[in-house]
Amino acid sequence: MTILNESGVADTLSPLHALSGLAEKLPGAVIAVIGTRAEAFLAQSLDAAIPDRSPAIRRSPRVVFVVLDPAEPPEGGRIASRLIAEAAGISGARMMLLVAGRSAELLGVDAEFEARLVARRLDIPAAAVSLDPSGDSPGSLVTDLEDRALATLVNLCPTGTSENLELTAPTPKRSGLLGNFLGRGREETHAGRGKAVVLLGSSGDELAEELERAGVEVAGSVPGPDAATLPAIGEGTVIALTDPHLTDTSRAAEERGATVVRTLTPIGVDGTARFIQDVSAAVGMTANELGRAREAWEEMEHLRNRVRGKRIFFAGDTGYEIPLARFLADAGAVVLEVGAPRLDRRGLASEIQAMGADVDIVQYPDWQGQIHRADETRPDVVITSPGLYAPLVAHGHVCRCARDFLAAGPHGYEGARRILEMLVRTFERAEMLDSVNL
Repeated sequence: MTILNESGVADTLSPLHALSGLAEKLPGAVIAVIGTRAEAFLAQSLDAAIPDRSPAIRRSPRVVFVVLDPAEPPEGGRIASRLIAEAAGISGARMMLLVAGRSAELLGVDAEFEARLVARRLDIPAAAVSLDPSGDSPGSLVTDLEDRALATLVNLCPTGTSENLELTAPTPKRSGLLGNFLGRGREETHAGRGKAVVLLGSSGDELAEELERAGVEVAGSVPGPDAATLPAIGEGTVIALTDPHLTDTSRAAEERGATVVRTLTPIGVDGTARFIQDVSAAVGMTANELGRAREAWEEMEHLRNRVRGKRIFFAGDTGYEIPLARFLADAGAVVLEVGAPRLDRRGLASEIQAMGADVDIVQYPDWQGQIHRADETRPDVVITSPGLYAPLVAHGHVCRCARDFLAAGPHGYEGARRILEMLVRTFERAEMLDSVNL
């Protein structure tokens, strides 16, 4: 395997574009974006003119834009006062996150101070989330905002310890096809004493149900079904990551004394099985997912037959490209290249190892170089960002937007089915259009 670094950021979207999706993942939370008019425009097209007063506020459902006027910087506490008044008109507001970038800082806004005022006056959790890029990233990415927001939520979680629970797990079927890959368990699952698990990342209820089927107690998730009900995280808590790029979130949990399980992302059949086995081991249980994984592969054999041998090019957009590529390679597809908008080698160590040596990974891909390589290799489908979708189609490529996979829910065994079904529909549509052209 070759890992290249092109340092191309032209197709990297601002994390402000993720605000609506972030609000959907945090029911009951209000997200307040503090910045200039340009930043508000990046987050959402504003139909009406921004009033001249400073700070002005525009609102979409659960996303509030505090638009600063550089000629009239706000006094300390003024933003909090406006947000408090605005929150009164939002029913069910149970938490507020203040998202502030460099422009707000340069204009003298102390987001943490404003958050403390909001929390004190509204009597709800409130915290500041920074938009400034960190680490060796060439810019601030969509995934960065979610990572920092979830790290903030972890710090708002009550501090506690996971008590040992008496858990009894069912006995799975005999091991089979995946013995070499998942050879950590035995033929049978034994009852034992385990700790409750907290899921970090967006996975929905399906993954929690899979863990509980294996006998693992899930205490909650961040983000959860309600912003006001955050699980306790502290000494002894076991954290199961469902997103390989939650670097800041993992660090925040570890600083509280929690144990973070680093394994394959629960995307695809083998990834889900490995995830369940390793999480089970971390809570003191012995689970064997070989039977369930074999059954899942057998149920999807007709989909694998349609994907097998297809050449797939990942242009890179969501941060889930490496787990998706690993799964599709397991399903029989030929992965030509994987573009990764960021590459946390510690979080993705298991993924990179499982990928094999035949796939090139391009970190911070340059969009022009990707189009050129796609033109040379002529893949059956390019999984790409919205920004590259039209240029690639204009070059004659069959494309699928990477965010469609996230919207469908890629985690767990059923998520694996949805991924394959989406690709099969893409191939069938392309074949139908080709027959019409003929």
